[in-house]
Amino acid sequence: MSNSFVRHARSHATSVCRGSRGFVKASCSLVALGLAAFAAPEEVRAEQTLVSIKGITLQGALDIGGSAFFLPNTNFGAGSYGTKSSGALVRHKNSTYGEFYGKPMLMGSWQTGWGFTVIGKASAIGATTLGDGDAEEVSQTSGTPRSIYLEEANLGVEVPLKMAGGHQILTVQGGRQAFAVDDGFLIGKGTYSAGDRGAWWYAPRYAFSGPGVIKLEGDSVRGDVFMLESNSDNDIDRGYDRPKTKFVGFDVSWFKNKPGGHGGSTYANRAAYVTLTYFHVRDADGSSHYDYSTRADRNGMNVAALSWGGTLFPVKALGISKNFTFYGNFVSEQNSHAGNGYKSVEAYGMFFEPGYTFSMLPWKPHLFYRYTRFGGGKNAEGSVKRNYDTFFLYDGKRYTYGGYWPGEIVGMYLAPLSDLEVHQFDLTGTPPVHLFRKKDELKLGVHFYDLSLLYPSGMGLKNVGRHVSNEVDFTAEYMLDETTSAAVAAGTAFSGPAGRALSRAGVPTGYRMHNIGRHAGVLEAYFYKHF
Repeated sequence: MSNSFVRHARSHATSVCRGSRGFVKASCSLVALGLAAFAAPEEVRAEQTLVSIKGITLQGALDIGGSAFFLPNTNFGAGSYGTKSSGALVRHKNSTYGEFYGKPMLMGSWQTGWGFTVIGKASAIGATTLGDGDAEEVSQTSGTPRSIYLEEANLGVEVPLKMAGGHQILTVQGGRQAFAVDDGFLIGKGTYSAGDRGAWWYAPRYAFSGPGVIKLEGDSVRGDVFMLESNSDNDIDRGYDRPKTKFVGFDVSWFKNKPGGHGGSTYANRAAYVTLTYFHVRDADGSSHYDYSTRADRNGMNVAALSWGGTLFPVKALGISKNFTFYGNFVSEQNSHAGNGYKSVEAYGMFFEPGYTFSMLPWKPHLFYRYTRFGGGKNAEGSVKRNYDTFFLYDGKRYTYGGYWPGEIVGMYLAPLSDLEVHQFDLTGTPPVHLFRKKDELKLGVHFYDLSLLYPSGMGLKNVGRHVSNEVDFTAEYMLDETTSAAVAAGTAFSGPAGRALSRAGVPTGYRMHNIGRHAGVLEAYFYKHF
């Protein structure tokens, strides 16, 4: 059975980079996983057609998701501080919290008689966080926030073309819309879910504001020209939002389709691809709130990336034609007119990921190793900023677990995604069992992460070793059908000297320093349903 829905659910259950506090860091949240039992009808339920007449179609849909967490010895004993109604902070040594969101959607299309189709979409998101709030050292979502906000609101046209003997679709789409390049390593999230928005971990918000995107999707080549801006509001997000960023750029991809697939419009249908991306930040929030931050001086920045993936070099004799994959991305960030305490920016981020599926063995185990390096500098307040800015990163479409955040404990709540080196090993397998239906699917996995800072001094830490932590997570992912998914995870992290130093540095000023230990844990669960 296809894993496409599990990947889709992960994309809805993903957070983006968090703000810095106390010392210069850019930490990011990793989506955790969960398991639930469902009683649903046998047929797959997708969008519901509300109107269909004379080429006009109007459809409705609804997404819901929920999650629950327990984190013993949170942040290696530093705990998580939530804000009370009085404004004072209260410490939770063992954090417990939950989240819930709902997203109603309305989609429309009009097949005109002039050779093109008019398309549009509108959606809103209501979300809440319960319990202690997320388990960052100063929780961004304490106090049971609840919100309802507009997500997407866009209108466009689709025009079929026939150029160079092939088939293409030209789409011009303006307004608030979700937009991603490849697997979302550089561009994937336009709205941050923190503060009074709620659902920080689940992070169901994606939309960028316009003007919009022009897409050309072909048989083996596709590309986008985009002019977009992130949706930032520090009043709503309690000061934790990223800089409001307006950017313009393009991407172009060569790809090979999987059998029966259309890689031009669907990333998961690409058997192999190479993508070149470039964008220029034409305007960004440069207020002192971001001085000497990893997100400082975006204004005027030039960003270029080369990404690739799939079976790029097939060798049938070695089984590489279908079993071996190699993914990667290299991002360069340059700015000769920087601000926020810097004179220039010279930063980079990258990952390299070889993987192999043992298709001849029971459970068809898949193993990959990923080396990730988010650039950093020795001096956080030097004249040149070398700390990598993750911009609009989200966790990716290829794996529910094993995404770009380094672990369910440290990578989610404590470690920066800058000045960081990660060695990651993932092993998953699909046992031939069916829990509720003949075509449902259970995937089991074990995930190991080894984190180290490149330069502890770049994070404001002095006389500290580089090693942050080792972490191992065990997961069980369940897909009932293409619209219903859930999972559970349990993990343990073992702190290194840099991890304990990060925990100490994150304790709010004036509050007692508790014992920082060697272990931290997590138990978590989530579900997702599309109607």
